[in-house]
Amino acid sequence: MNINAITTKIVSTLGNKESLIPVMVKDGVDSASLTYKSFKEGGIIEGKDRAIDEFGTQAIWIGGIPFYKKLIDLTLYKYAKINPEVDPRILNNKEYASWALKNAKGIMQNDKIQSVQSAIKKCIKNNGSTAKKLYGAKVISATALTLITYFLMTKAKQKNTENNIRKELNSVNSHNIPSFKGNGKKLAEAIMFNPVHNMKIIDAGITSERLMCSRNKTEFFEHAIKEGGFLFFIYGFGNLIEKGINNFSNKFFKKPIDLKIDVLMDDKLKDSIIKGSLKEECAKLNFAELTQTKKLDFLINNPDNILVQSAKKAGIIKTTKDKAGKSFIDTSKYIDLKKLEELKYDLLNLDKNFKLSGENVNSYLNKVKALKVLSVLANIGISCLFLGYLIPKSIYKYREYKTGTKKFHVEENMKNNIK
Repeated sequence: MNINAITTKIVSTLGNKESLIPVMVKDGVDSASLTYKSFKEGGIIEGKDRAIDEFGTQAIWIGGIPFYKKLIDLTLYKYAKINPEVDPRILNNKEYASWALKNAKGIMQNDKIQSVQSAIKKCIKNNGSTAKKLYGAKVISATALTLITYFLMTKAKQKNTENNIRKELNSVNSHNIPSFKGNGKKLAEAIMFNPVHNMKIIDAGITSERLMCSRNKTEFFEHAIKEGGFLFFIYGFGNLIEKGINNFSNKFFKKPIDLKIDVLMDDKLKDSIIKGSLKEECAKLNFAELTQTKKLDFLINNPDNILVQSAKKAGIIKTTKDKAGKSFIDTSKYIDLKKLEELKYDLLNLDKNFKLSGENVNSYLNKVKALKVLSVLANIGISCLFLGYLIPKSIYKYREYKTGTKKFHVEENMKNNIK
């Protein structure tokens, strides 16, 4: 894998709004910095308390939903004989479902024996009601079980901290040595088919549980600062940074960077710009006049069209293969025509600005790619600065203001109760 491919992969992953990786990077910085700050300011007991809370929560937050979903795939889905990889959104519209079944080719990626056509056919039975109910039950159950797991971990962590304080008191009976400490983490909401939005439900539950389980008033407000800041910088601020940089690049440099890096790095895009065919090829798919089926048929019948190829690079269109290795559009995966239309607009905008620039193609695209990379890295870097430095600092400044010390106030409260 060459340097361009590696760069593309990294930037594509970090810049993908529907990927959990950029969220995990920001969360990792947040957890590590706050744990370090807890050991430094609050002492060993708070450091241990924070480490369990931050990294235990991170493990449940990241792995809980996928684990429970997989468990349901291996039990309920297997019992119902329905392939869990068929996107239930294709069943919501009879016209779309009919098109997906008619054009189904290749083998399901999670099952090297079952064909895409067979998998869709089983899901469509009874108007798709069984498949849709199963998916709804899976999302709700996986989310609820993850929240329950987090709640149990929180209770176990608090009990562990109390036991550590008891041991410390027992070991220093003849010395009156006080200690102090604290705790904190996440927030949000949810939408079924986006893993990042699905995580927002878990964040909302984690935040609610943390606030409700706070061991005193000061810890409650520390959690509020932590969780509120996390929600804003993970789910809100990143989008604001991206939009701001994109608008700045478009307005002042005349270099639109809304397209994904995977699309920008594709030589086929460069070739279509050189040939001057990009606008003409995009115009062949008329979103205003064609029916849903005709739009989808266009994707099947025009595999060499630059819009279709770019949609595959952007992940809007998924592909699968048959046993001979021939590639087809995977009709078991939902194709979002709204995103496809947005992609068309971004491609035309790039082409228009290139023609106005007077630059050669290589020079122009290299500058666009460089700005795209800087945009993604700036987004991650600025968010990590806030999450890894400013929020932890704010929490301990608040603690110092309220209690007169940065030490672990929860520990002192527990010691007084134990005594």
